[in-house]
Amino acid sequence: MSIIQRPRGTRDFLPEETWRRSLARNAMQEVLEHWGYREVATPTFEHLELFTEKSGASVLEEIYAFQDKGGRDIALRPELTAPVMRLYVSELQNSPKPIRLYYFGNCFRYERPQKGRFREFWQLGAELIGGARPDSEAEAIALADQLIRSAGIRGEIHLGYLGLIRAFLERIQEDKRAAAMRMIDKKERSLLAELLEDQDQDVLGLLELIDLKGNAALDKAREIAQELELNKAAGRAGAIADPKPGLQADGRRSARTARAVDSQLRLDEFQETVDLLQAYGVDFHIDFEIVRGLDYYSGTVFEIYAQGLGAQRQICGGGTYELASLFGGKETFSTGFGLGFDRIMQIARIVGERAPPTFLIYSPDVKPDAVRIALSLRRSVPTVLDVMGRSMKAQLKAASGAGAKYAVIVGREELDSGKLLLRDMSSGEQEALTLEEIEGRLGQTVSGAPKR
Repeated sequence: MSIIQRPRGTRDFLPEETWRRSLARNAMQEVLEHWGYREVATPTFEHLELFTEKSGASVLEEIYAFQDKGGRDIALRPELTAPVMRLYVSELQNSPKPIRLYYFGNCFRYERPQKGRFREFWQLGAELIGGARPDSEAEAIALADQLIRSAGIRGEIHLGYLGLIRAFLERIQEDKRAAAMRMIDKKERSLLAELLEDQDQDVLGLLELIDLKGNAALDKAREIAQELELNKAAGRAGAIADPKPGLQADGRRSARTARAVDSQLRLDEFQETVDLLQAYGVDFHIDFEIVRGLDYYSGTVFEIYAQGLGAQRQICGGGTYELASLFGGKETFSTGFGLGFDRIMQIARIVGERAPPTFLIYSPDVKPDAVRIALSLRRSVPTVLDVMGRSMKAQLKAASGAGAKYAVIVGREELDSGKLLLRDMSSGEQEALTLEEIEGRLGQTVSGAPKR
């Protein structure tokens, strides 16, 4: 019978790598808890409509979707933002705001496996639900920065703002807006220029806007916004397919669209986010080409890149969005982000040495006592007890082969004297000590930790 292989696009993690991943996750979890975030967990599979509502029917090509035995459309989760927002709407919507949540879990996408991309991958993220926009944005970005630093990584933060970009999009034909956003996100500049050729002249300012990067970008963006506002006021925005974008069937503009349109040409909120990030001591680059490419983002968006990953350098992405109303809840703006945990583990600097377990060596006639001693030792140090029925000599050989630093030896003579033998496996020296003395001696073990 042939050996059954693991499915394509998945991985097995051996003990040492699993330990490294646990160290990194624990370091990040400590940061999240210190910032006041609480962990939540959601099912590995959800109703398919949760993801088609968020990302559209095109997502079907990228995910594992199937019908269960009851004929229900189900999908393995491709990401964790939508499940967490579903949880919020159903369980936490009436809780005091803001709500700070974080999560960690495996996700699934049906795509061609390649370096840094897997069909099963892990995501760690956080959501700040219901906070004031600039304050929440600054906190979320600063938190993401601290999380990757806790894994020994220095990231390059690129900061964008969708308000002004959406103001331009409102001035082009509605059926071209999604394509324009996708082209910006994919950096398909020539295709975007072709798309805008038959639009009004002031829309071409979008091409100028997405070129803005660096310290002077915000001042230049203000000039572009003022020019666009003048064109709008003069009635020169141009005739488009939908002359009243954002209106509902009854002629009223939705609250979400009204808020977005009314603030699109003002960069004051983005300026406040920038100022707060400077107060946090976060280094970042303003880059108006960062759009995240998803319709539900509405304010500041950001991405974090790191060296050592080749072309797939992005390790984090997020921003301000509104999804609660899409899932049947009240309109609630949130700011959140997701970290690509697998990419982080490719470059995380984990230092320290995993302490090998202590081996308890015993003679067959004291086995019940050896079990009780092992239980006591395990409160202080990792302890291995032989389960093979081997002789004491064979047990010592196994301990040496496993790289044990210490062995505790117990036989009838040691039990009668009340003192066990603690052997240094590298030197062969041994000392008679009480169990309490051995526990105190071995309690100072070395554990690994991420280098910060």
